[in-house]
Amino acid sequence: MDKNEMSQFQNDLREVVGTSYTVKVDKNLSKQERDELTAHVRRTIGDSNATILIVEPFLEPKFDFNFDLITPNAKEIKPTEGGSEAEVKRTVIYGDKWLVMQNRLLNAISNLDLNERRLIMFLSPLVRKHVESAPDARKRVFTVNALEFANEYNLGKKSIYRTLADIADSMLHKAFFFWNFEGNERTHRTGVSWLVECEYKENEGHLEIILADTVIEMLSVFDRENPFTKWERHWIINLGSYGMVLFELIASCMFQNHKKKTYTIEYLREKFNCLDSYSRNIDFKRYVLDTAISDIHAHTPYRISYTQKKKGRAISEIVFSFQDTSEKAVKDSKGKNKGLERDPNTADMFTNYTDKQLARAVHSKKFMADYNGMVSAQNSANQSSSAWISHMVEWVKKDPKRFTKRPMQEYLDDEQAPRF
Repeated sequence: MDKNEMSQFQNDLREVVGTSYTVKVDKNLSKQERDELTAHVRRTIGDSNATILIVEPFLEPKFDFNFDLITPNAKEIKPTEGGSEAEVKRTVIYGDKWLVMQNRLLNAISNLDLNERRLIMFLSPLVRKHVESAPDARKRVFTVNALEFANEYNLGKKSIYRTLADIADSMLHKAFFFWNFEGNERTHRTGVSWLVECEYKENEGHLEIILADTVIEMLSVFDRENPFTKWERHWIINLGSYGMVLFELIASCMFQNHKKKTYTIEYLREKFNCLDSYSRNIDFKRYVLDTAISDIHAHTPYRISYTQKKKGRAISEIVFSFQDTSEKAVKDSKGKNKGLERDPNTADMFTNYTDKQLARAVHSKKFMADYNGMVSAQNSANQSSSAWISHMVEWVKKDPKRFTKRPMQEYLDDEQAPRF
Protein backbone atom coordinates (compact mmCIF):
# COMPACT_ATOMS: atom_id res chain seq x y z
CA MET A 1 0.00 0.00 0.00
CA ASP A 2 1.57 3.30 -1.11
CA LYS A 3 1.30 6.63 0.73
CA ASN A 4 -1.79 7.81 -1.18
CA GLU A 5 -3.58 4.50 -0.67
CA MET A 6 -2.76 4.61 3.03
CA SER A 7 -4.14 8.14 3.29
CA GLN A 8 -7.34 7.10 1.53
CA PHE A 9 -7.66 4.05 3.78
CA GLN A 10 -7.27 6.21 6.89
CA ASN A 11 -9.91 8.65 5.65
CA ASP A 12 -12.30 5.77 4.92
CA LEU A 13 -11.65 4.35 8.37
CA ARG A 14 -12.44 7.68 10.01
CA GLU A 15 -15.76 7.76 8.15
CA VAL A 16 -16.62 4.28 9.45
CA VAL A 17 -15.41 4.71 13.03
CA GLY A 18 -15.90 8.42 13.46
CA THR A 19 -13.96 10.67 15.80
CA SER A 20 -13.28 9.49 19.36
CA TYR A 21 -14.74 11.59 22.20
CA THR A 22 -14.29 11.08 25.93
CA VAL A 23 -17.17 12.02 28.27
CA LYS A 24 -16.61 12.12 32.02
CA VAL A 25 -19.65 11.59 34.26
CA ASP A 26 -20.07 11.94 38.01
CA LYS A 27 -21.93 8.67 38.68
CA ASN A 28 -21.92 5.05 37.61
CA LEU A 29 -24.37 4.60 34.76
CA SER A 30 -26.70 1.76 33.86
CA LYS A 31 -26.52 0.22 30.38
CA GLN A 32 -29.61 2.21 29.35
CA GLU A 33 -28.08 5.46 30.60
CA ARG A 34 -24.84 4.77 28.72
CA ASP A 35 -26.75 4.08 25.49
CA GLU A 36 -28.86 7.24 25.91
CA LEU A 37 -25.80 9.39 26.71
CA THR A 38 -23.92 7.99 23.70
CA ALA A 39 -26.86 8.76 21.40
CA HIS A 40 -27.22 12.27 22.86
CA VAL A 41 -23.53 13.12 22.43
CA ARG A 42 -23.54 11.87 18.84
CA ARG A 43 -26.58 14.04 18.06
CA THR A 44 -24.98 17.04 19.78
CA ILE A 45 -21.73 16.84 17.80
CA GLY A 46 -23.50 15.81 14.60
CA ASP A 47 -21.47 12.63 14.09
CA SER A 48 -23.51 9.43 14.20
CA ASN A 49 -20.37 7.28 13.79
CA ALA A 50 -18.36 8.85 16.62
CA THR A 51 -16.76 6.58 19.21
CA ILE A 52 -17.88 7.75 22.66
CA LEU A 53 -15.68 6.76 25.62
CA ILE A 54 -17.54 7.21 28.92
CA VAL A 55 -15.37 7.63 32.02
CA GLU A 56 -17.22 6.74 35.22
CA PRO A 57 -15.98 7.35 38.78
CA PHE A 58 -14.45 4.52 40.76
CA LEU A 59 -16.44 4.13 43.95
CA GLU A 60 -14.51 2.51 46.77
CA PRO A 61 -16.93 0.35 48.78
CA LYS A 62 -17.26 1.23 52.46
CA PHE A 63 -18.36 -1.28 55.04
CA ASP A 64 -19.82 -0.92 58.52
CA PHE A 65 -18.34 -4.26 59.58
CA ASN A 66 -14.95 -5.96 59.84
CA PHE A 67 -13.98 -8.85 57.58
CA ASP A 68 -11.21 -11.36 56.89
CA LEU A 69 -10.88 -12.72 53.35
CA ILE A 70 -8.42 -15.47 52.56
CA THR A 71 -7.32 -15.50 48.90
CA PRO A 72 -6.32 -18.72 47.07
CA ASN A 73 -2.63 -17.97 47.74
CA ALA A 74 -3.41 -17.67 51.47
CA LYS A 75 -2.62 -13.94 51.71
CA GLU A 76 -4.99 -12.05 53.98
CA ILE A 77 -7.01 -8.99 53.07
CA LYS A 78 -8.06 -7.08 56.17
CA PRO A 79 -9.66 -3.70 56.84
CA THR A 80 -7.61 -0.96 58.43
CA GLU A 81 -8.10 -0.05 62.06
CA GLY A 82 -11.51 1.45 62.57
CA GLY A 83 -12.88 -0.50 59.62
CA SER A 84 -14.02 2.58 57.67
CA GLU A 85 -11.95 1.93 54.56
CA ALA A 86 -10.52 -1.30 53.21
CA GLU A 87 -6.79 -1.50 52.68
CA VAL A 88 -6.36 -4.19 50.09
CA LYS A 89 -3.08 -6.01 49.62
CA ARG A 90 -3.52 -6.69 45.93
CA THR A 91 -1.74 -9.59 44.31
CA VAL A 92 -1.09 -9.93 40.58
CA ILE A 93 -3.16 -12.86 39.34
CA TYR A 94 -0.97 -13.55 36.32
CA GLY A 95 2.77 -12.94 36.14
CA ASP A 96 4.72 -11.25 33.37
CA LYS A 97 5.22 -14.50 31.47
CA TRP A 98 1.51 -14.64 30.58
CA LEU A 99 -0.44 -12.84 27.88
CA VAL A 100 -4.09 -12.58 28.94
CA MET A 101 -6.93 -11.10 26.90
CA GLN A 102 -10.70 -11.20 26.80
CA ASN A 103 -12.08 -13.44 24.06
CA ARG A 104 -14.03 -10.46 22.69
CA LEU A 105 -10.69 -8.93 21.72
CA LEU A 106 -9.23 -12.16 20.33
CA ASN A 107 -12.25 -12.60 18.05
CA ALA A 108 -12.58 -8.94 17.05
CA ILE A 109 -11.99 -7.70 13.53
CA SER A 110 -8.86 -5.54 13.52
CA ASN A 111 -6.77 -4.35 10.62
CA LEU A 112 -3.37 -4.47 12.32
CA ASP A 113 -0.05 -5.24 10.71
CA LEU A 114 2.43 -7.54 12.45
CA ASN A 115 4.25 -4.95 14.56
CA GLU A 116 1.00 -3.23 15.57
CA ARG A 117 -0.35 -6.58 16.71
CA ARG A 118 2.89 -7.20 18.59
CA LEU A 119 2.44 -3.87 20.36
CA ILE A 120 -0.95 -4.93 21.75
CA MET A 121 0.57 -8.22 22.92
CA PHE A 122 3.46 -6.34 24.51
CA LEU A 123 0.99 -4.12 26.37
CA SER A 124 -0.91 -7.07 27.90
CA PRO A 125 1.25 -7.56 31.04
CA LEU A 126 1.99 -3.81 31.27
CA VAL A 127 -1.71 -2.94 31.46
CA ARG A 128 -2.44 -5.65 34.02
CA LYS A 129 0.40 -4.47 36.25
CA HIS A 130 -0.61 -0.81 35.91
CA VAL A 131 -4.28 -1.45 36.70
CA GLU A 132 -3.26 -3.64 39.63
CA SER A 133 -1.02 -0.96 41.12
CA ALA A 134 -3.26 2.06 40.36
CA PRO A 135 -6.88 0.93 39.89
CA ASP A 136 -8.23 4.43 40.62
CA ALA A 137 -6.07 6.22 38.05
CA ARG A 138 -8.11 8.42 35.74
CA LYS A 139 -5.52 8.85 32.99
CA ARG A 140 -3.55 5.70 32.34
CA VAL A 141 -0.33 6.25 30.43
CA PHE A 142 1.57 3.16 29.33
CA THR A 143 5.22 3.39 28.34
CA VAL A 144 6.74 1.06 25.73
CA ASN A 145 10.54 1.09 25.80
CA ALA A 146 12.05 0.74 22.33
CA LEU A 147 14.90 -1.59 23.28
CA GLU A 148 12.64 -3.82 25.40
CA PHE A 149 10.20 -4.10 22.48
CA ALA A 150 13.09 -4.96 20.13
CA ASN A 151 14.41 -7.62 22.50
CA GLU A 152 10.96 -9.15 22.96
CA TYR A 153 10.45 -9.75 19.25
CA ASN A 154 14.08 -10.09 18.08
CA LEU A 155 13.91 -6.90 16.01
CA GLY A 156 16.88 -4.89 14.76
CA LYS A 157 17.88 -2.32 17.36
CA LYS A 158 19.04 0.20 14.77
CA SER A 159 15.64 0.39 13.10
CA ILE A 160 13.43 -0.05 16.17
CA TYR A 161 13.13 3.69 16.78
CA ARG A 162 11.77 4.27 13.30
CA THR A 163 9.48 1.23 13.69
CA LEU A 164 7.96 2.57 16.89
CA ALA A 165 7.50 6.03 15.36
CA ASP A 166 5.60 4.44 12.46
CA ILE A 167 3.44 2.44 14.86
CA ALA A 168 2.63 5.62 16.78
CA ASP A 169 1.37 7.28 13.58
CA SER A 170 -0.62 4.35 12.18
CA MET A 171 -2.29 3.10 15.36
CA LEU A 172 -3.98 6.44 15.99
CA HIS A 173 -6.11 5.91 12.89
CA LYS A 174 -7.09 2.30 13.52
CA ALA A 175 -10.02 0.67 15.27
CA PHE A 176 -11.36 -2.79 15.99
CA PHE A 177 -14.90 -4.15 15.86
CA PHE A 178 -16.55 -6.73 18.10
CA TRP A 179 -20.05 -8.13 18.56
CA ASN A 180 -22.10 -7.67 21.72
CA PHE A 181 -24.24 -10.45 23.15
CA GLU A 182 -27.20 -10.73 25.48
CA GLY A 183 -27.24 -14.31 26.71
CA ASN A 184 -26.28 -16.30 23.65
CA GLU A 185 -27.91 -13.88 21.20
CA ARG A 186 -25.73 -11.55 19.16
CA THR A 187 -27.06 -8.00 19.31
CA HIS A 188 -24.98 -5.23 17.73
CA ARG A 189 -21.46 -4.48 16.59
CA THR A 190 -19.26 -1.96 18.41
CA GLY A 191 -16.26 -0.11 16.98
CA VAL A 192 -13.49 1.10 19.29
CA SER A 193 -10.37 3.10 18.55
CA TRP A 194 -7.27 1.37 19.88
CA LEU A 195 -5.60 4.52 21.20
CA VAL A 196 -6.71 7.84 22.67
CA GLU A 197 -3.22 9.32 22.44
CA CYS A 198 0.13 8.02 21.24
CA GLU A 199 3.39 9.94 21.28
CA TYR A 200 6.86 8.77 20.30
CA LYS A 201 9.50 10.33 22.56
CA GLU A 202 12.36 10.39 20.09
CA ASN A 203 15.10 11.51 22.47
CA GLU A 204 13.94 9.14 25.20
CA GLY A 205 13.47 6.04 23.05
CA HIS A 206 9.94 5.08 24.04
CA LEU A 207 6.26 5.38 23.20
CA GLU A 208 3.76 6.94 25.59
CA ILE A 209 0.30 5.52 25.00
CA ILE A 210 -3.15 6.25 26.39
CA LEU A 211 -5.47 3.38 25.56
CA ALA A 212 -9.23 3.55 25.13
CA ASP A 213 -11.12 2.45 28.25
CA THR A 214 -12.61 -0.54 26.44
CA VAL A 215 -9.13 -1.76 25.47
CA ILE A 216 -7.92 -1.45 29.07
CA GLU A 217 -10.94 -3.44 30.21
CA MET A 218 -10.27 -6.20 27.69
CA LEU A 219 -6.66 -6.46 28.87
CA SER A 220 -7.37 -6.43 32.62
CA VAL A 221 -10.89 -7.63 33.52
CA PHE A 222 -11.14 -11.42 33.56
CA ASP A 223 -14.11 -13.32 35.01
CA ARG A 224 -17.06 -15.47 33.97
CA GLU A 225 -18.91 -12.45 32.60
CA ASN A 226 -15.82 -11.58 30.55
CA PRO A 227 -14.38 -14.89 29.23
CA PHE A 228 -10.66 -14.74 28.57
CA THR A 229 -7.67 -16.74 27.39
CA LYS A 230 -4.06 -16.84 28.57
CA TRP A 231 -0.90 -18.29 27.05
CA GLU A 232 2.82 -18.02 27.61
CA ARG A 233 4.16 -14.91 25.93
CA HIS A 234 7.21 -16.61 24.38
CA TRP A 235 4.94 -18.79 22.24
CA ILE A 236 4.03 -15.96 19.87
CA ILE A 237 7.21 -13.89 19.60
CA ASN A 238 8.30 -15.54 16.34
CA LEU A 239 4.88 -15.84 14.71
CA GLY A 240 4.12 -13.95 11.52
CA SER A 241 0.96 -11.91 11.04
CA TYR A 242 -1.23 -14.78 9.77
CA GLY A 243 0.13 -17.16 12.39
CA MET A 244 -0.66 -14.71 15.19
CA VAL A 245 -4.24 -14.13 13.97
CA LEU A 246 -5.01 -17.85 13.77
CA PHE A 247 -3.30 -18.49 17.10
CA GLU A 248 -5.59 -15.92 18.76
CA LEU A 249 -8.70 -17.57 17.30
CA ILE A 250 -7.71 -21.10 18.29
CA ALA A 251 -6.46 -20.06 21.74
CA SER A 252 -9.88 -18.61 22.54
CA CYS A 253 -11.45 -22.03 21.82
CA MET A 254 -8.88 -24.30 23.49
CA PHE A 255 -11.00 -24.68 26.65
CA GLN A 256 -13.63 -26.68 24.72
CA ASN A 257 -14.01 -30.37 25.47
CA HIS A 258 -14.53 -31.10 21.78
CA LYS A 259 -11.56 -29.44 20.15
CA LYS A 260 -13.33 -28.19 17.03
CA LYS A 261 -14.49 -24.78 15.89
CA THR A 262 -16.31 -23.70 12.72
CA TYR A 263 -15.91 -20.28 11.08
CA THR A 264 -17.51 -18.96 7.93
CA ILE A 265 -15.15 -18.24 5.08
CA GLU A 266 -16.41 -14.63 5.06
CA TYR A 267 -15.48 -14.11 8.71
CA LEU A 268 -12.02 -15.62 8.20
CA ARG A 269 -11.31 -13.40 5.20
CA GLU A 270 -12.30 -10.34 7.23
CA LYS A 271 -10.34 -11.51 10.28
CA PHE A 272 -7.17 -12.08 8.21
CA ASN A 273 -7.74 -8.82 6.29
CA CYS A 274 -7.96 -10.69 2.99
CA LEU A 275 -11.24 -9.33 1.60
CA ASP A 276 -9.43 -7.98 -1.46
CA SER A 277 -6.63 -10.52 -1.77
CA TYR A 278 -6.39 -14.26 -2.52
CA SER A 279 -9.82 -14.14 -4.12
CA ARG A 280 -9.67 -17.84 -5.01
CA ASN A 281 -10.35 -20.01 -1.97
CA ILE A 282 -7.58 -22.40 -2.96
CA ASP A 283 -5.10 -19.50 -2.72
CA PHE A 284 -6.59 -18.27 0.56
CA LYS A 285 -6.14 -21.73 2.07
CA ARG A 286 -2.62 -22.21 0.70
CA TYR A 287 -1.12 -18.78 1.38
CA VAL A 288 -3.06 -17.77 4.50
CA LEU A 289 -4.43 -20.73 6.47
CA ASP A 290 -1.70 -23.26 5.60
CA THR A 291 1.02 -20.67 6.16
CA ALA A 292 -0.47 -19.77 9.54
CA ILE A 293 -0.72 -23.40 10.62
CA SER A 294 2.88 -24.16 9.60
CA ASP A 295 4.02 -21.11 11.54
CA ILE A 296 2.07 -22.15 14.65
CA HIS A 297 3.39 -25.72 14.49
CA ALA A 298 6.97 -24.45 14.26
CA HIS A 299 6.80 -22.10 17.26
CA THR A 300 3.99 -23.16 19.62
CA PRO A 301 2.63 -26.36 21.18
CA TYR A 302 -0.68 -26.00 19.31
CA ARG A 303 -1.49 -28.55 16.60
CA ILE A 304 -4.17 -27.55 14.07
CA SER A 305 -5.85 -29.11 11.05
CA TYR A 306 -9.00 -28.20 9.14
CA THR A 307 -11.68 -29.46 6.80
CA GLN A 308 -14.08 -27.47 4.66
CA LYS A 309 -17.84 -27.40 4.22
CA LYS A 310 -19.51 -26.44 0.97
CA LYS A 311 -22.79 -24.95 -0.13
CA GLY A 312 -23.16 -26.25 -3.63
CA ARG A 313 -19.72 -25.95 -5.19
CA ALA A 314 -18.53 -23.03 -3.07
CA ILE A 315 -16.70 -23.33 0.26
CA SER A 316 -18.89 -21.83 2.99
CA GLU A 317 -17.15 -22.83 6.24
CA ILE A 318 -13.81 -24.00 7.60
CA VAL A 319 -13.86 -26.49 10.50
CA PHE A 320 -10.68 -26.39 12.61
CA SER A 321 -9.56 -29.27 14.83
CA PHE A 322 -6.87 -28.52 17.39
CA GLN A 323 -5.03 -29.59 20.52
CA ASP A 324 -2.49 -28.16 22.96
CA THR A 325 0.40 -30.61 23.27
CA SER A 326 1.76 -28.78 26.31
CA GLU A 327 -1.10 -30.05 28.44
CA LYS A 328 -0.31 -33.22 30.31
CA ALA A 329 -2.32 -36.10 28.92
CA VAL A 330 -4.95 -37.39 31.29
CA LYS A 331 -4.72 -41.15 31.27
CA ASP A 332 -7.97 -43.03 30.93
CA SER A 333 -7.87 -45.83 33.43
CA LYS A 334 -11.05 -47.49 32.21
CA GLY A 335 -10.45 -51.12 31.43
CA LYS A 336 -7.10 -51.13 33.25
CA ASN A 337 -6.45 -52.82 36.58
CA LYS A 338 -10.13 -53.52 37.03
CA GLY A 339 -9.33 -55.39 40.22
CA LEU A 340 -8.38 -52.03 41.76
CA GLU A 341 -11.55 -50.19 40.72
CA ARG A 342 -13.75 -49.10 43.58
CA ASP A 343 -17.48 -48.75 44.07
CA PRO A 344 -18.32 -45.03 43.92
CA ASN A 345 -20.64 -45.56 46.89
CA THR A 346 -17.81 -46.98 48.99
CA ALA A 347 -15.80 -44.53 51.09
CA ASP A 348 -12.37 -43.75 49.64
CA MET A 349 -9.51 -45.01 51.83
CA PHE A 350 -7.79 -41.58 51.81
CA THR A 351 -10.70 -39.17 52.14
CA ASN A 352 -13.21 -41.38 54.00
CA TYR A 353 -16.04 -40.01 51.86
CA THR A 354 -18.04 -41.46 48.99
CA ASP A 355 -18.01 -39.94 45.49
CA LYS A 356 -21.49 -38.56 46.13
CA GLN A 357 -20.33 -36.83 49.30
CA LEU A 358 -17.21 -35.48 47.58
CA ALA A 359 -19.35 -34.14 44.73
CA ARG A 360 -21.39 -32.13 47.23
CA ALA A 361 -18.27 -30.93 49.07
CA VAL A 362 -16.38 -29.67 45.99
CA HIS A 363 -19.44 -27.68 44.82
CA SER A 364 -19.88 -25.89 48.15
CA LYS A 365 -19.36 -22.14 48.31
CA LYS A 366 -16.43 -22.46 50.72
CA PHE A 367 -14.62 -25.09 48.65
CA MET A 368 -14.96 -23.09 45.43
CA ALA A 369 -13.75 -19.94 47.19
CA ASP A 370 -10.76 -21.80 48.62
CA TYR A 371 -9.63 -23.65 45.50
CA ASN A 372 -11.00 -21.79 42.49
CA GLY A 373 -7.53 -20.37 41.81
CA MET A 374 -6.04 -23.84 41.32
CA VAL A 375 -7.83 -24.34 37.99
CA SER A 376 -6.79 -22.31 34.94
CA ALA A 377 -9.44 -20.22 33.18
CA GLN A 378 -9.35 -22.23 29.94
CA ASN A 379 -9.55 -25.58 31.71
CA SER A 380 -12.76 -27.37 30.74
CA ALA A 381 -13.55 -27.75 34.46
CA ASN A 382 -14.55 -24.06 34.49
CA GLN A 383 -17.20 -24.47 31.81
CA SER A 384 -19.97 -26.08 33.89
CA SER A 385 -20.79 -27.29 37.38
CA SER A 386 -20.77 -30.93 36.29
CA ALA A 387 -17.32 -30.55 34.71
CA TRP A 388 -16.02 -28.82 37.85
CA ILE A 389 -17.38 -31.56 40.12
CA SER A 390 -15.96 -34.39 38.02
CA HIS A 391 -12.54 -32.74 37.78
CA MET A 392 -12.24 -31.81 41.45
CA VAL A 393 -13.53 -35.11 42.86
CA GLU A 394 -10.84 -36.99 40.94
CA TRP A 395 -8.22 -34.48 42.04
CA VAL A 396 -9.23 -34.72 45.72
CA LYS A 397 -9.01 -38.51 45.59
CA LYS A 398 -5.69 -38.45 43.78
CA ASP A 399 -3.94 -35.82 45.88
CA PRO A 400 -5.89 -35.16 49.13
CA LYS A 401 -2.93 -33.41 50.77
CA ARG A 402 -3.52 -30.38 48.53
CA PHE A 403 -6.99 -29.83 49.97
CA THR A 404 -6.41 -29.19 53.64
CA LYS A 405 -7.56 -25.60 54.20
CA ARG A 406 -10.66 -26.84 56.03
CA PRO A 407 -12.02 -30.21 57.20
CA MET A 408 -13.95 -31.92 54.41
CA GLN A 409 -16.97 -32.09 56.70
CA GLU A 410 -17.11 -28.28 56.78
CA TYR A 411 -17.55 -28.24 53.00
CA LEU A 412 -20.23 -30.93 53.24
CA ASP A 413 -22.17 -28.86 55.76
CA ASP A 414 -21.76 -25.65 53.72
CA GLU A 415 -24.32 -24.15 51.33
CA GLN A 416 -24.06 -25.26 47.71
CA ALA A 417 -22.75 -22.79 45.15
CA PRO A 418 -25.09 -21.75 42.29
CA ARG A 419 -25.00 -24.11 39.32
CA PHE A 420 -23.27 -22.76 36.20
